[in-house]
Amino acid sequence: MTELGEPLRVGISATSLNTAHLRGMGKYLLEMCSQARPEDGVAWTLFAQDAGRPMHLPREQQVQADIFDFPGDRFSLWEQVGMPRRTRQHRLDVLHWAENTMAWWQPCPAVVTIHDTIPWEMESETRWQHWYWHRLMPAAFRRCAAVVTISESSRRDILARWPELGAKLTVIPHGIEEAYFEPPTSKLPATLTAALAGARFAVYLGGPMQRKRFDWALQTLAAQPDATLKLVACGFGADAREAARRALPHELQGRVVFAEFLSDAELQALYRDAVAVLYPTLYEGFGFPAVEAQAAGTPVIFSPLGSLAELVGPLTTLVPAEDLAAWTAALHEAATLPPEVRADKAARARNWAQGFRWAESYRRHLDVYRKVTGAR
Repeated sequence: MTELGEPLRVGISATSLNTAHLRGMGKYLLEMCSQARPEDGVAWTLFAQDAGRPMHLPREQQVQADIFDFPGDRFSLWEQVGMPRRTRQHRLDVLHWAENTMAWWQPCPAVVTIHDTIPWEMESETRWQHWYWHRLMPAAFRRCAAVVTISESSRRDILARWPELGAKLTVIPHGIEEAYFEPPTSKLPATLTAALAGARFAVYLGGPMQRKRFDWALQTLAAQPDATLKLVACGFGADAREAARRALPHELQGRVVFAEFLSDAELQALYRDAVAVLYPTLYEGFGFPAVEAQAAGTPVIFSPLGSLAELVGPLTTLVPAEDLAAWTAALHEAATLPPEVRADKAARARNWAQGFRWAESYRRHLDVYRKVTGAR
């Protein structure tokens, strides 16, 4: 318990902020920390490992970053030994492991966010990896003070594996960036605008990961009656873009545009200008695009699998995962939606998206921290 008048000292394992480009977990951490206010009575320290990479920090909040190296990457010693030592040095009241894993050694109350159970469903390449994921992590989870997850779907998956975590498991859904609730000002990058050359387009998000199903998005595009419709593909690194470009079927050459990394503002512009978003993923702990697209006023097409069943809004079209005819029809319907119908649905979708704000997620995380430390 903190001394009367002393701030609550909260540390966060934030390696996903220590990178060139933010992805899902990094978004989660940056948006969470951006909600912090002095009146909350919290002193924040973010921990990361690589001083040679950028560290993304909130612009206006007073957040301390501690970037340190620790030998033994092969055996996760930065996580298992370095971080607990740092916890003691900073005299933390609570340490939040926000990226699926945590240390077994926990010198102060520890909270872990388990986003999904995908790492436990993958085949381990070595005996060490198998022991790490299937022995060490569950043991650490059993020792921690609280577990946070991001959807009811993930909650069910976690409890199916570790039912003993039920009493300390809290579901706190993600939010989306505040800019989605403000008048649009962003534009597409000039290079992307030039590549599209005025054509109407749909958007695919997810990159080359097999469960995201870029191939399914391509099949849906190829089956469209409008052969002028293009697809903007997002989430591919430089090498993956080149490999995917070379592998495109002949009939889709010139119809698929691979976007380089987009800022949040550029992504909002992309959503807004698209006829629809194709999101054929087979599993997500939380599907940001399902909410972001609707907040931007754009139809989004997906299957009600995993957490996506919790993200159905006014601009959602649900289709069976393996029914190509249904996907083809859904995209055609979205592309030919009368403007007045789309505008009406967009207004209702923006109102629906108000339920996904980071301020609420942040408040509920603070409640967890205060509960495990006994702070008021």
